[in-house]
Amino acid sequence: MLKGAIGRRYAAAIFDIARRQNTVDRTLEDVQEIAKVFANRKVAYLLMEPKVPAKRKETAVRQALASKVLPTSLNLALLVVQRELVEAMPNIANELERLVLEYKNEAKAEVTTAAPMDEAQRNSVKQALERRTGKTILMTTKVQPEILGGVVARVGDQVIDGSVRYRLSALRQQLLRGVAATTSTDDTFLPPELSDGRIPPPPSEPPDTQETMVEPTKIQ
Repeated sequence: MLKGAIGRRYAAAIFDIARRQNTVDRTLEDVQEIAKVFANRKVAYLLMEPKVPAKRKETAVRQALASKVLPTSLNLALLVVQRELVEAMPNIANELERLVLEYKNEAKAEVTTAAPMDEAQRNSVKQALERRTGKTILMTTKVQPEILGGVVARVGDQVIDGSVRYRLSALRQQLLRGVAATTSTDDTFLPPELSDGRIPPPPSEPPDTQETMVEPTKIQ
């Protein structure tokens, strides 16, 4: 089975439990911690090695996680190991984060500029992205001098390129096609998302076949 489908199904199951128990944020932190632990090369080898007894694997998981995560999150980790799905754990964590962000009407944005922004500029960009997405933006920033100027924002799967490099590239392509040059104050080369348009929503995925999933139980 594809890892993506596995990730969606297990993430949906643990998210439903967390929502009913009002532990959404904590559960997300737990699942991300489990994915981090399972990504350790030595731990992954132990949990994925067929010759290692199941009881030893269970003991290792409990020792590594029992004091750090909720019982429901621990049960998820044990179930993933029991069903030999350790490699799918990063997908489960990513899918759960997506569900939590959607549930809280939030979106993560990575904003790139040619030079560091001050607090006022960061707030201005954040507010602009919130107006266009209708979501609360969780923004991180990075500096990349190669874009020359302007802003490049990645919001979820959408990239909004308002960089000087983008405008120069667009101008060069139009000049190569014989289009008349435009003045520097013209916003012809701005993508619609940075002018008056809105960020288009990502294409919806066909729903997965729903499968009844009970709460993970402890491995005997």
